[in-house]
Amino acid sequence: MINALLNEIASRGDKGAVVPVSWFEDLKHEMDDLKSEKNHAFSDWMAGSMTLPEAPGFEPRALICIVTPSPKVTLRFNDRGRQTDCIVPPYYTDECTIGGKVLDYINAFLAPRGFMAAETGLLPEKLLAVRAGLALYGRNNVTYNEEFGSHIRLLSYVSDLPCVDGPWFPSRRMEACAHCRACVDACPTNAIDLDRTVIDAHICLTLKNELPGIFPDGLPKDAHNSLVGCMKCQDCCPGNARKTNEITTGATFTEAETAEILSHKDSQPYSAPLAAKLEAAGINPDFWPLLPRNLAVLLR
Repeated sequence: MINALLNEIASRGDKGAVVPVSWFEDLKHEMDDLKSEKNHAFSDWMAGSMTLPEAPGFEPRALICIVTPSPKVTLRFNDRGRQTDCIVPPYYTDECTIGGKVLDYINAFLAPRGFMAAETGLLPEKLLAVRAGLALYGRNNVTYNEEFGSHIRLLSYVSDLPCVDGPWFPSRRMEACAHCRACVDACPTNAIDLDRTVIDAHICLTLKNELPGIFPDGLPKDAHNSLVGCMKCQDCCPGNARKTNEITTGATFTEAETAEILSHKDSQPYSAPLAAKLEAAGINPDFWPLLPRNLAVLLR
């Protein structure tokens, strides 16, 4: 049954692995072990927050890990007679939709066979994908699939599908990382340390532009490169050698729409037409309040 499910996942263009739900504890222990790392704040929080669904409607027996391709998208903004293409990295434009779509096709396959799946609680999905053999870490803590590079979304589900064994590899990096420092040199905030496993997320540019507030002084003028997130350490990575120039063309925003974004205040909603366009572009509404600041630095 597991092989049949994996074939169904592959037929959808995704990669999958199924492991016993009891291995959830292995993931938890590994996150606990990372507390010895210098920059352990995230792993500390994750280890204390990891959960499985309390009442999924069945007895969980398996963890299903999915790697699905997620595009790098360019959005075009017209501003005072100029056109500027802004990158939205993988993982951002399908955040609100893809998880449910994958779960739907998994359950469409499982239900006639007497089984079902549900979304997990809070899991370290990068670690699960690496341990399940679907990805490898980069030195930048990003995960890379052999076919899709880092242009991926990681998903996880629990199921009552019987599972007593499965693929389970040590947590590891790509072999190329041993003799490569491309991401270290490319990082605009020096968040990647050759001597550490975990990056310093507190100074990572992605954290800075995913949170509200004024950007800190001292950031290089060319640091900002994406509407949200950052692609500096991924675009230079050998793990993305076949993906760097693979970009999906997204929406184009008129001068009026661009002006509305730039002048937007948190206390006011976007106009209904612009809100619909942002939603259709796949941008998570959680990031909408950040767009005026983030877009402004890309247009200047």
